[in-house]
Order: sequence, then structure tokens, then C-alpha cells
Amino acid sequence: DFFLNHKVRQVKLVDRTFNTKKEHALSIMDYIIKYDNGYTNFHFEVAPELMSEDFIQCLSMARPGLFQLEIGVQSTHAETLEIIKRKNHLDKIETAVDAVNKLRNTHMHLDLIAGLPKEDYPTFAESFNYVYRLKPDQLQLGFLKVLKGSGLMDMKEKYGIIYRDYPPYEVLQTESLSFAELEDLKMIEEMVELFYNSGQFILTTETLVSYFETPFECFEAIILNQN
Repeated sequence: DFFLNHKVRQVKLVDRTFNTKKEHALSIMDYIIKYDNGYTNFHFEVAPELMSEDFIQCLSMARPGLFQLEIGVQSTHAETLEIIKRKNHLDKIETAVDAVNKLRNTHMHLDLIAGLPKEDYPTFAESFNYVYRLKPDQLQLGFLKVLKGSGLMDMKEKYGIIYRDYPPYEVLQTESLSFAELEDLKMIEEMVELFYNSGQFILTTETLVSYFETPFECFEAIILNQN
């Protein structure tokens, strides 16, 4: 109520998986829809395998822009996902994203993380192409942060993870991904922000991508031409 009354631009709920308990999530969403001020946007991170028909139906009742969803894909590489103890149901991700895209009223963000154990440049490209072809509103390309107390901190030597020793403790290279490759991915991330996430070059980007076998190869070409 406080945020709505003060017309805060965006509210991000910090739940790691907002829709873990369906009744809890739906009660919050119903309340927000009921008292929508026509301005404030609410951001939830969700698990696609838990996006029930009730959840999609509730989304459909919202005004365009009221809700924003984020799915942390992180990677599609099976070995990497096993190491970081994460299960991705790719078929359920596709179903969830397709259902939300059809509503045309809710922004969908999909996240990837570069620098995870055992994910090299080619396998990261596969993850990128998978997410890109789902056509999310935002494709967020992040870079691994090795935080104190995390499981990856304990595995840093095993997987050759080298990172900055000051905040935000970002990865510099791994046994699978060189420093130069990570630098290329950072430039690709900038181009994704400029051409794709900005929404200002939709037709241009679609045309450019059509000339390449994969979307990743297109963005690679853009940074090579810059150099």
C-alpha cells in the first residue's frame, strides 16, 4: 500500500522463487491487480515449472506493464547445471515463456550467467541461442560473482575459477573459459543491451540475425566489426 500510494516506479520482490507456494503468490497478485495505481510495476522471479494455469490466468487479468517476470535460466549445459545443483526443465521453460508471450501484457526476462564451471565458449553460445530463440523481452547476460560462503567459493580451485578479490568479486577466467573469451562475452552483452534489450532496433536486429546460422554468431560478428 505504501509503494502504491507513493507511486513507486518499480517494486522487486526478493523471493528467490516467488511462485513456490501458489496460494501465497496468487493472493499477492490479486491484491496488486485490485489496487493497481496505473503506474507501479512489480517484478517477480519465478520457477517456470510452477507456473500453473491459475498463475497464467491471474497474469491475464493485469494491465499491460503491471507485472514483470524473471526466469534465471543461467545455463542449458547439463554438466554445469549438475555442478551448481540446479535443475532446468527446458521444455517447461519454453511452455511458460510461450504462455506469457501470448498474453502480451507481461514483460519476461531470461537470465544467463557466464563463467560457471565447465561451461566453455561453445556451450555458452548454445545457452545463448536457446534463450534468444524464446524471444524474451529482455535477455540478461550476467557474469559469475564468487561470493564468500557460497558453494562456488569452495569449488574455485577445482574448476580453475579466478575472480576479482574486491566487490563485486566477478569472475576473470575459469579452466573452461579464458579471460579473452570473457571479455568478448562482455562486449556481446553490451551489444545485446544496445540492439535487443533497448527495443529500439527490433527490425534491424531481426534482419541482422537472419543472415547468420545462429543469433550468437550474429552478435559475435558485430563485436568483430567493432574491433
